[in-house]
Amino acid sequence: MSKRLLKVCYILVLLLVVLMTLGFFTLIKGTSRYRVTRFNRGWNVVLRGETYYDVDLENFRIPGGIKKGEFIFLSNFLPFSMNDGSAVVFPLTLSTISVDVKGSAIYGYGSGEYAEGSMVGNAVHIIRVPDGSQGRQISIVIRAAENNAFSYLTGVVLDDTNWGFIDYLNDNIYPVSLSLSLVTAGLIILVISFILAVMDYEWERINQIGMLFFIVGCWNLCETNAVQLFSLNFKYNTYCRYFFGIISILPILRIISGGHSDKTKGEVIAQKAVFYLNQFIIFAVVALTLLNKIHICVASKFFQITGLTSIIIVAVIEWRRHKDKRNGANARFREFLVCFFFIIMEIVRYILNDQINFRFSVLRHSFLLYGSVFLVMMMMASYIYELYDAYLKRAEEKTLKKLAYTDGLTGLLNRAFCKDKMEELDKSDRDYHMISFDVDGLKKINDSRGHSEGDRLLITFADLLSRCFSDVADVIRPGGDEFLVISDEAGRQELIRRLQWLKSMEKGAGRSLEFPVHAAYGLAGRDEVQGHTTEEVYYLADQRMYQMKSRNR
Repeated sequence: MSKRLLKVCYILVLLLVVLMTLGFFTLIKGTSRYRVTRFNRGWNVVLRGETYYDVDLENFRIPGGIKKGEFIFLSNFLPFSMNDGSAVVFPLTLSTISVDVKGSAIYGYGSGEYAEGSMVGNAVHIIRVPDGSQGRQISIVIRAAENNAFSYLTGVVLDDTNWGFIDYLNDNIYPVSLSLSLVTAGLIILVISFILAVMDYEWERINQIGMLFFIVGCWNLCETNAVQLFSLNFKYNTYCRYFFGIISILPILRIISGGHSDKTKGEVIAQKAVFYLNQFIIFAVVALTLLNKIHICVASKFFQITGLTSIIIVAVIEWRRHKDKRNGANARFREFLVCFFFIIMEIVRYILNDQINFRFSVLRHSFLLYGSVFLVMMMMASYIYELYDAYLKRAEEKTLKKLAYTDGLTGLLNRAFCKDKMEELDKSDRDYHMISFDVDGLKKINDSRGHSEGDRLLITFADLLSRCFSDVADVIRPGGDEFLVISDEAGRQELIRRLQWLKSMEKGAGRSLEFPVHAAYGLAGRDEVQGHTTEEVYYLADQRMYQMKSRNR
C-alpha cells in the first residue's frame, strides 16, 4: 500500500513539474533581450597600483587572487544610447562597492559592515543611474571583504531599473527555476512523509529526500541571488546560502546510508558517529557565526573538507555492503553512486569555477542542484508564477505610490511627498538644505492672458528646476505658484551655483514664452536653526524668499 501511494505521489509531482516548467518558460523567457545591454568592454581597471586599459570584464581575471581589504577601481563612460531610467546591474560576492557618476556618489554597500568586522553579503546590485548621465564617466570601487572573495568579475549590464532583477533571473532561468521547483517539491514530499508517518508506513527515507530537495533548493536560490525576490538584506541572504550549504550534508548522509536493519554493529556506530559529529560541527559553526567570532563563509571551507570526508566514510561502508551482496545493498549502492557522482562533479566544477569564468549559467551554479533533479525530476511553475505575479504587484504598488507623489500639472513631486520627506528628515540626523521658490507674475498672466498661459509658466519653471536640481535634490510643487527644493546631498555652495544656473536659464525661457519667467527664492540649512526641525528650516527659507520678493518689487 505504501509503495503504491509513493508511486502515485511521484507521478503527480512529475506531471506538475512538466506543466509548470512549460508555464514558467512561456511566462519569463525572452522578455529581456530588448532591454538588456552588455556593458563589459572598454573598462579601465586599477589593481595593486597597476592599470589595465580597455578591459573586457568578462575575460578579466584577478592576477594572483584577491586578498581581504584589496581595492579594485573600475572606470568607463556610459553609452550615449542609454535610456533614462536605466540601472547598472552588477553581481558581486563578499565585497563592498561604491559607485559614482561624474564625481557624484550614487550608490554604496558594505562599508559599514566591513568597518564593524561583520560579513559583507553577496548581491545583485541594481544601481539606478541618474537621468541625463549619457556619456558621463562612471567609476566603481570594489573592496574584497574576504580572502579570495572572487577571482573574476561576472560582468555588468545596463537595464531598465524596474526590470533589472527580473532580467537577471531570466539570464539564470534554468538554475533559478529548478531551485524554486526543488523547494516546493521538497515541501510536498515532506507533507507526504508526514501522512505516511501518521498511517504508520515507512517514512524516514522519503522524509530525508524531501529535506534534501528543500535544502538544496534554498541553497541554490541564495547562490543565484534569486532570494532577493524575498529579502534585500544581503548579509542575511548570504548567511542563508552558506548555512543551507552546510546542513545539506545531513540528509545526504542519511539517504546514502539507508536503514540499519542489516548492518553490523560497527557499521551502525560508524555512521551514527559521522552523522552526530557533523551535527555538532554545524551547531558550533552557527553559534560562532551568531557571536560574530567567525564568518560563516570562512567556516564553510573547513566544513567542505569534513563533509566530504564524512561522505567517503559512509561510501566505504556502503561499498562493503554492496560487495558482500547484503539485502537491499545494490539499490542503496546505486543511489549512492548517483549522489557521489554529482558530489564529485560539484567539487570539480567548484575548482574550475575558481579558474574559469563560465559563460553559461548551467555551469556557474551548483551541480548538486541538477543531481537532486536527476534523482527525482520535479519543478513547480505555478509557485514561480505566484512569485512573479507578486513581484509585478509590488512593482504596480510602487508605481501607484509614485503617482500618489506626483503633481498632475508639472510632473514634480507633490505636497504629500513633501510631508513624508520632512517627517523622514526629522527622524534622521542628516544635514539638508531647503530652497523655497515663489513664481513672480502668475496672477497677472492668468488675468491678462488666461489660465492656460499661467499653466505654461508653471510647467516651464518646473522644467527649469528639474534640470538644475533633480540630480541632487527632490524638486517639489506644494501647490499654486510655490515650489520647494530639498537636498540632503549637495552642499550650500553647490546649491548657490545651481541657483545661478537657474537664473541664466530663466532669461532664455522668458524669451521663448514672450513673458518673463522669474521666481524669488530663499535658501536655508538645517545647521542654521536651533531646533533643527524641517518646519523651522522651511519657515526660514520662506522668510528669505519673501525678503527677496520685496526687494524685487
